[in-house]
Amino acid sequence: MRLTYLFFVLSIFCLINASAQAAGKYQFEPGDTVLTNCHQIYTKGNVKTQVDDGYTIHFPKKSGPINCPPFRWHAEFVIPYLSVPEYKLAFFGGLKSPMVFRKGETVTMRFEADKRIVKNKDSVDVEAEITDISDNGAIAVKLLSSDPESAAMFWKLVGSNYIDLRHEALEVERKKR
Repeated sequence: MRLTYLFFVLSIFCLINASAQAAGKYQFEPGDTVLTNCHQIYTKGNVKTQVDDGYTIHFPKKSGPINCPPFRWHAEFVIPYLSVPEYKLAFFGGLKSPMVFRKGETVTMRFEADKRIVKNKDSVDVEAEITDISDNGAIAVKLLSSDPESAAMFWKLVGSNYIDLRHEALEVERKKR
């Protein structure tokens, strides 16, 4: 019993230590291009300066919508940006074949309808084309849907930002593949 308790305490200590190291994993310099994570929606920007617990990020004028305060970002919400031509989304530690997403492909996103925008539906499907892929699995998309309700939901939630391939809005696309 005592050995089990000791093992449990040491395991928790190792996990806390590993998460503390992961939070400060990246060191950015002013001018570095980064992605900021706000509920699995990523906004691309440049580091202006380092502050005590994170970074001040500059976003281009057409960035949006930014649904989190856009000024100071804690270090754990800032990740490096690197564009890749394709991303393999792996499941079950590689036991299941990965889903491959490539630039130029069409994806379907399903958002829960905002009753202020869409009156008679519970969900809205949005068709979009992948224009860029980050090496962390976030995609930038261009709106293809011509339905005004789909466009309104898209611009309200994603806009010119990146959306994580693991986001609940892309569940429909993952099931198709």
